[in-house]
Formats: sequence, structure tokens, C-alpha cells
Amino acid sequence: MLLLMTSLLLQLKGLINILNVLLFLLIASCIFYRLHKRFFARTLLITALVLFLAVSTNYLPHYLAARLEKKYSPLKDVAVTDSKGKLYILVLGSGCSDDKDLPATAQLGLIALGRLAEGIRLYRLADSAAIICSGHSMRPGIETQASVTKRAAISLGMSAKDIITLNTPSTTIEEAEALALIIQKNAHVLLVTDAVHMPRAVNIFNKAGFTNLEAAPTNFKAKDKTQDNLRWWPAAGNLDLFDRVMHEYLGSLKKVL
Repeated sequence: MLLLMTSLLLQLKGLINILNVLLFLLIASCIFYRLHKRFFARTLLITALVLFLAVSTNYLPHYLAARLEKKYSPLKDVAVTDSKGKLYILVLGSGCSDDKDLPATAQLGLIALGRLAEGIRLYRLADSAAIICSGHSMRPGIETQASVTKRAAISLGMSAKDIITLNTPSTTIEEAEALALIIQKNAHVLLVTDAVHMPRAVNIFNKAGFTNLEAAPTNFKAKDKTQDNLRWWPAAGNLDLFDRVMHEYLGSLKKVL
């Protein structure tokens, strides 16, 4: 029974998002309406409408994202150029395609490509550095994301000898555990991940015992949009951003409880 429940939760994990919550509210509203429970039907419909307006327009998703992103500023060049000793630039994984007809840079999603670009930028500023690519295989027998990222980095001009791969991690916690197996915990590590993910990622690596860690956030979402006259207009990108920030807030809350 426990195994069955665990399997079910894993299957549902990718389905729980704000769009499906809205659909659930609308379907429940229709059911209550058909059952002549008009008060509950109206309540659910209004709730769905208010929630949709809150999460599909620019304001709430970007406000929540900004609260996370402002905790760590972009890493300044001088922090890399003035560093003594070897740097380890860890580019956290975020998924990729296994379409062999595509070049490695196209197999990576925009999130992964943005992280890799920041990692390579920092690498080129350093006197001595290695990039660590991370990410497991989504299915048995296919190439790991770490391997795809390595091929993408090589195609962008990096030397293979300066690239290390972590082929087994599927979560940030596992990435911290895998990194601890190949380098000392007092090594100078530059952690590259999305700005919204950075606070939780830094907390995970600090708890894992890394004492010389610097945040190198990228893929910022809460950018200045003073010229954007359609901030009040619903957009699919805002729903996606809300899902991402809620994943980070709930992930951090889970560690506290």
C-alpha cells in the first residue's frame, strides 16, 4: 500500500500546478451548480476568477519572484578575477531533451542554457577553474543532462579537460551530496542556478557543509518593466512564474516544518 501511494504521488507531482487548480475549481463549481448548490457554485467560481486574475497578471508573480531574487545579486566580475586558487563552477541541472537530431545546445532548455552561459562567463574570467555539469538521465539508457551540458559547453568553446560531470543527481540535495564526494567542502565553489532558486539552493549547500560557497544567480525574472504598459493583462508566462516561485517557497517551508 505504501509503495502504491508513493508511486501515485510521484505521478501526480508534475500535475499539481496553478492551471490545474483553476480547472479543478471550475469543474467543482459546475458540479455544485448541477446539484443545485448555487451558493457553493458561485463561491468556487468567484474564487477561481480572483485567483486567476491574481496569478495571471504581472504583479503578484513578479512580486514573489523579486523577494527571492533580491536575496542574491549577480556575481561581480571582480569576485572571480581576484579569487586565488582553483574555482569550481557548479551549474545546477534543470532538464533537457533526448532528441538526438538536435545539437547539444538545442537539447538544453532555455533555463539550462541560461545557467550554462553564466557558468562559461565566469569560467572565462577565472585564472584556474573547472565547470561542473550536473543532472541525471530521465530514463534508463538515455544520455544524462550532465553529459548533454558538457557537450554543449565544448561546442561553445570550452576544453573538455576543464569539465566535470555529476551524472546521478536528480535534486539539489543530491547535487550537494554528489559534489561533496569529489571536492573538499572548503573548496571555492561558485553556485550557478536561477535567481528564484538561489536562496533555497544556498541553504541546501550550506547545510551540506560547504564553507566557501558564492552565489552566481542567473535567469532573473523580476526585471525592471517600467515601460511595460500591459502589466495588468493576463499572460501564460505569469502562471508559469507563479508555479516556479511557489515551488521555491513551499520547498523552503518543507525544510522548516
